[in-house]
Amino acid sequence: MSVSPEPDSAQAPSGNFHEERLELQRVLNDVEFSRSTNLVRFLSYICNKYFDGQADEIREFSIAVEALGRRESSFDSHVDPIVRVTARSLRKKLSELYNSEWKDHPLQIVLPLGHYVPEFVRRDNTGLLADAGSLDAAEKEISAAAATGSADRAPARSNTRARVLGILRSPILKLALGLAAAAGVFIAGYFWGTHTKRIQPPATQGFQWGEPVWSDEFNGAAQQLPDQANWTYDTGSHDEIGNQGWGNREMETYCAPSGANPPGCDLHRPNAFLDGHGHLVLRAMRNPDGRWTSARITTRGLKEFQYGRIEARMKLPVGTGLWPAFWMLGSNYLTTGWPASGSVTIAENVGITQRTNGLGPTTIRATLHGPRYYGGNGLWHDFKLPDGGRVDDGNFHTYGIIWSQGMIQFYVDDPANIFFVRDSSDLPEGGEWVFDHPFFLVMDLAVGGNWPGNPDSTTPSPADLVVDYVRVYTIPKVPAPAIQWQPVEATDGSSVASVITLHAQNYSGRVHLSCSVEPATAACALASSVVDLSNTLSQDDSLTISTNLFTDQGRVVAPPGRYKLTITATTISGDHSQLTEPFEVKAE
Repeated sequence: MSVSPEPDSAQAPSGNFHEERLELQRVLNDVEFSRSTNLVRFLSYICNKYFDGQADEIREFSIAVEALGRRESSFDSHVDPIVRVTARSLRKKLSELYNSEWKDHPLQIVLPLGHYVPEFVRRDNTGLLADAGSLDAAEKEISAAAATGSADRAPARSNTRARVLGILRSPILKLALGLAAAAGVFIAGYFWGTHTKRIQPPATQGFQWGEPVWSDEFNGAAQQLPDQANWTYDTGSHDEIGNQGWGNREMETYCAPSGANPPGCDLHRPNAFLDGHGHLVLRAMRNPDGRWTSARITTRGLKEFQYGRIEARMKLPVGTGLWPAFWMLGSNYLTTGWPASGSVTIAENVGITQRTNGLGPTTIRATLHGPRYYGGNGLWHDFKLPDGGRVDDGNFHTYGIIWSQGMIQFYVDDPANIFFVRDSSDLPEGGEWVFDHPFFLVMDLAVGGNWPGNPDSTTPSPADLVVDYVRVYTIPKVPAPAIQWQPVEATDGSSVASVITLHAQNYSGRVHLSCSVEPATAACALASSVVDLSNTLSQDDSLTISTNLFTDQGRVVAPPGRYKLTITATTISGDHSQLTEPFEVKAE
């Protein structure tokens, strides 16, 4: 296909961009290029924006948030140079590709200096028009124009640039190029499909989970009770003195299948039982007097866990006032109280009503509760099931966590499908990470309460929470990555940004990062305390050293001298690596 010279606008011209898309895929498919997740995400993002005619939306901030995973609420380009650093690496990598084995390729991707809008440069019969010399001249021109405004803003193309990027207008050559491109699409498409199979990493990172170390598959006869070696029961009603509906003004009475029970419970109609088809059922029922009974089962006093992969395959009921949940509670809650003990809601659901901000049948919520972040202020995130899935559909869904020191990852249906990650750096001011000690499991089906609201005439009775299994896996050994950092010089009373690089031995999943400075008159901060090595062996993060601190005693300026930075990388298995490097603080 042929492309006209770019207009004086940041908008990409309309078209299908068959050759350009093919060239993008060829670059992304390069073995060395694909090792850097940041380069892949950066180039994919800017090119797809260009193809969609949205080049004017390509900004440093949007790249940081939408492509590189920075948090919208906290990203500051003055402190975190990740976009500029990645752009510099991208220019270098593209230059290496096109000045070596791909130097004769008819179409090449260029990321000009001064902005982040990609350009596709063609060769003519005398060689590449935008060769090293002409590109340097054009980039200097763009840099000069960009110096008068934001580096994010794509400047108007000059006549020189238009000539540099012009397309030959020879009809014969156009036809030849078109035929060659069509053949190239077919051939490269074939090799793209086969090549990706060869380099694609395992879907669940580069390690194997093995068999569960604890599980309940709920195999048994119909109406059989849950295994008493695994589960016990919480009982009580909403109107008991001091109960206040389990702290949430819930309406149900939790019943046990045997022994003493609150009023309203019927031992002949248990609320927790096996269905004979390999499932556990927790049933909520409305009695003739209007009272609701239900079940809350727990491993408290029977089995506690600290770290691992924990999941349950479940089908949640849907109805006004119903509140099913699978969660964990800190085993020390009787001595420390809640929220000091911590709790982890792996999955919960409530309906949407006019009174409450519910979730509806397509969405679940995961939440961490601890000191200064509990109740409505917990650290929560919602996940919408894809492809029209529902929490009550016949296929069930698996809800789980990967729980490691200082970090918890939440997933749905596949441990590789992580949708929410929280670590010890994500806490509000005054908060405390309270998840590095034993917890026990809880499953319940609440009715009514502060969040779901009260049931009504449409609420199904009985309503069943159906569980296919609960499984716990030990985290396998995951070697820690090597850490690379180029020491920098800082001046007193200022900050300086740098980049660290992690090099993994295999696909390691998410790695928790921390840093410290000695003496403590200077400080360090990481742009991201969690780096994802699930499908790359190398990943960058930005680190800022500050010599201007504000403490309870006021402003503290680090004096000139020699300092020491320590960076620690910890994998989900607790394996860690450390890098300690000196740096110098000079007088301003």
